[in-house]
Formats: sequence, structure tokens, C-alpha cells
Amino acid sequence: MNWKPILPKKITSYQNGNHTVTIYSDGTKVKETIDPNADHFTYYTPESFDLKITDYCDGGCCYCAENSTINGKHADLSKIHMLMSFCKEGTEVAIGGGNALAHPNLVTFVYYLRSLGLIPSITVNQAHLKPYYEVLMDVKKARIAGIGISLTDPNNFEDFRIIDRLGDNAVIHVIAGVLKPSDYKALYGRKVLILGYKDFRRGHDNLSRHSDEIKNNIEQLKKDLPMLVDKCRTISFDCLGLEQIDPKTVLGMNDEEFAKIYQGDDYDMYDKDGNISVGTMFIDAVRMEVARSSTTPLEKRVPFTGKEYMSDLLSETCWVYSENNNEQTAEDEKAIFGLL
Repeated sequence: MNWKPILPKKITSYQNGNHTVTIYSDGTKVKETIDPNADHFTYYTPESFDLKITDYCDGGCCYCAENSTINGKHADLSKIHMLMSFCKEGTEVAIGGGNALAHPNLVTFVYYLRSLGLIPSITVNQAHLKPYYEVLMDVKKARIAGIGISLTDPNNFEDFRIIDRLGDNAVIHVIAGVLKPSDYKALYGRKVLILGYKDFRRGHDNLSRHSDEIKNNIEQLKKDLPMLVDKCRTISFDCLGLEQIDPKTVLGMNDEEFAKIYQGDDYDMYDKDGNISVGTMFIDAVRMEVARSSTTPLEKRVPFTGKEYMSDLLSETCWVYSENNNEQTAEDEKAIFGLL
């Protein structure tokens, strides 16, 4: 008997700039340039974006780059319904806060995003797993695509039992500089996302007080990365994490190996022909502002009404955040961690 392999089902496919994007049922995303000789991707509309839906949080994390507090406000999500409807089917929406689980309309909103064919995920604090367990289960029932859990207590086995119940779409989020070797064991056998340390708002204050400790933790993480790659199920990085950890060098990857997994930079905004070469951005639905990323200076954020096209907002964030200013910011970030 000849057995045929069971292939994942194609969910959707769309054209964006100079390439097509195809999403499969197992979460695989395939991007192919229309011109087989093209050596990079260009974008017309965002392929993914971070969406902040609340400034409320009772966590009080000393490194919080959003300055979220118990006095923070929730976004009026009805104001961005039209904007979401302009997204291409298959666009990834990374929901966060603040404590996104505390937003009273979160579950309804996730159902709405799914009805549009979008792919929502959410980041939550480990400390909120038990207090918001019912909301978390409702979000899972609404078919949230991924749940990121920010690690705060690696020894809380009750929390990890909840994480295990979330299934295969749970990813442990850790921050370079905050993660310590004593935390590693909690990551073994799990999906892990390493985020760069954000020198922004409370994160800036914390860095000024504990710079040596944060730098030492980053250097130790570099040394231990090969071991973690071996012991963790998967490890991925955000753009800032790539800058601070430099896994390409640490893991001894050649250019071809790295090119297969590298998704691009948040601030490499235009190619030589003036085409947009980034497919992500940050939307703050509380303040109704958009930006290149969550660490974009406040003066370089753009107000919006919610009635614009996503393509226009992507173009606006790139135009406002000029290339010259980006280069200076990138140099400043590296200097902070003694990388220059």
C-alpha cells in the first residue's frame, strides 16, 4: 500500500508588493517573490503588526517599556474595526498591552479578527494566568493563533500546568538582560521567544540602575545560547533581540543559513528604488497612534482615526521615521550595551 503524506491545508494566499504570501493550516508561512531573480521583499501593506489595546496593568514590572499602570485606560476597539477590515486575509495581529486580558471586549475582538480571516495572537504576563484563567480559556476558544507568556516566575509549577493546557500555541517570552541562568530550566522542551531589552520608559530607568547586571545577563545568554538551542523546542528572536544577542555569530551560521530564517529588520525601510521593504508596524489603539515599533520616540508617532487604509499607515510610519534618524537610533541602542 502506498501512503500519501498529509499536507497542511492552504488557508489563504495574497499578493503584497513584489511577492505572494501563502498561509497554511499548521502555521507555516511561505513568501515567494513574483520575479524569481528578486533578492528582497517589498511591501504594499503590513504583513503583521503589534496592537496595543490597553494601558492598564497591575504587574508593575520595573522594565515595562509601556509604563502601564492600574490607572491605564483601555482602547475603544470599535474605533479600529474599520481599519482591521482593510487588512489582507492572513495578516498577523499581535495583541498586547498593558494586561490585554483585562480588556472587557478582548474575547469579542478576537472573534471579530477571526471573522475577517486575520491571525490574532496575544502576549500575557505569567502573573495573570491564574487571575484571568477563564478569560484566557475564552480567548483560546475564540481560536487565538498564539499565546505568548512573559516569564516572571520560573519556579511556579502551577502556572506551568496552565501553560501546558494552552497546548502547542503557547510560547514563553523572555527578555535579554532580564533572563538569568537560573531561569533556563523552565524553558527546556518549550517554544521560546527572546526579546531584546527595551531602553524605553521604565525600561530606561531600570537600565540606568542595573546596567551591569543587564549587560552581564546578555553576555551570559550569548555563551549559553548553543545549549539552549539544543534543549528548547524552538528559539526565535524579535529584531531587538537579534541585535543584542547576534545569534548568527554566536551560533556560527553562514550567510545562507541565516538568510533562510531571517525575517528582516523593522527599520530597513526602503530599498534603492524607494519601495517599502518592511512589513510590520506598531499600533497603539489607546492613544490612536501608529509607529515603526513600540520603541519609536513619541515625537515620531503618527495619529490616526481608524478609517485609513493599512497601506497608508505603513507608508506614513516609514516616511516619518526617516533613515537618518534610524541610523542614529540604532547606533545609540548598540552603544548602550557596549556593543560598539
